Amino acid sequence: MILEVVPAGVVACVLLVGFVLWRAFERTGVSPMILISIAGLVVGAVAPQSAQPLLGPVFLAVFLPALVFEAAWDADARALRRAAVAIGVLAGPGVLVTAAIVAFAGVLSGSLTWPAALVLGALLSATDPVSVLAVFRRLALPTMLLTIVEGESVANDAVALALVQALLPLAIVGAAHPSAPVALVALLEVAGGGVLAGIIVALPAGLVMRSNLRGAALIVLTIAVAYAAYGAAAALGLSGIFASAAAGITLRSMARLPPQSPAAREIDRVWDGIAFASNAVVFALVGLTLRVDRLLHEPLLLLLVVAAVVLARLVLAYALVPLRGLTTAVRAWQHAIALAGLRGGLSLVLAIGLPATMPGRIEIRDATFAVVFVTLILQGPLIAPLLGRLVVSEP
Repeated sequence: MILEVVPAGVVACVLLVGFVLWRAFERTGVSPMILISIAGLVVGAVAPQSAQPLLGPVFLAVFLPALVFEAAWDADARALRRAAVAIGVLAGPGVLVTAAIVAFAGVLSGSLTWPAALVLGALLSATDPVSVLAVFRRLALPTMLLTIVEGESVANDAVALALVQALLPLAIVGAAHPSAPVALVALLEVAGGGVLAGIIVALPAGLVMRSNLRGAALIVLTIAVAYAAYGAAAALGLSGIFASAAAGITLRSMARLPPQSPAAREIDRVWDGIAFASNAVVFALVGLTLRVDRLLHEPLLLLLVVAAVVLARLVLAYALVPLRGLTTAVRAWQHAIALAGLRGGLSLVLAIGLPATMPGRIEIRDATFAVVFVTLILQGPLIAPLLGRLVVSEP
């Protein structure tokens, strides 16, 4: 069925063109994933082939567990603890501030009602973990800064998903409308429950890893934990993203594998390959899904929403995120965090998957196309050259 929707040849063509572009522009430092998305956009325009049927719950269940787990497995635990407050601000209040600013822009355009605009704000309020991890990991950033960027991209997406789920009933005609306290409690339960589910799944696996388990068995166990944590949380209505992240951090700490040990290096190599392959397919599908012709619809709405997303990112980077005590290069780090506001596959999945009965569904989808196009396709290639001109390392 999948091959009937998006033929393997189309995806292979996108990946091949993206690889050629990467080799051609390798010296610029632009992420190959960004170039793969651009290739997908070009191929989709020349030979229209909708990838939208693939971007749904199956998309999330196949790719997100691996990508989130790999990021958590590689995370520096000490840096994560030191950056917890900054990550918490970006993933908590930062999501709410962004959602509010984007929602106001949607209402101001006259194209959306407040309930629909709030849903748009929620699904655009978080940076995309796939995009951010793929782009920023290729840059020579300080460990603490990279931890903040990666931690935000994982944590705020789980919050955004829960926020979308809480706001959807408000926007759908005839749906039961939860009160604000009930929605807040539900959001905390989804996030906290996801963390707990990930820890519970990882605990027995961590004990097994302390035994004489070696070679392929270790790798299979880590893969099983990544998907089991996500699946268990999703089955319980909890955050699969938080579950996979918590499982990765817990398993790495319990395994007690020295970073330079043969077992740790072997696991790292395999997960690097899994992450690269998953990223390549995701970015190809994002490029194929984007429709540039839709950017001409509702121009005022799209312009205001894109401006709102950029404004919200600037507010978070320069006014909200606490960096004092973490670096002496505060201004340069703020620039890097401002550039980390990429939106990609997750926002597209949420926009495309909105119920058909929801008012403003088409406008929300078009606005999401515009934001992904601007932040990923236009801004993405500029990140490496811009950060290369900034002094983001400690003196």
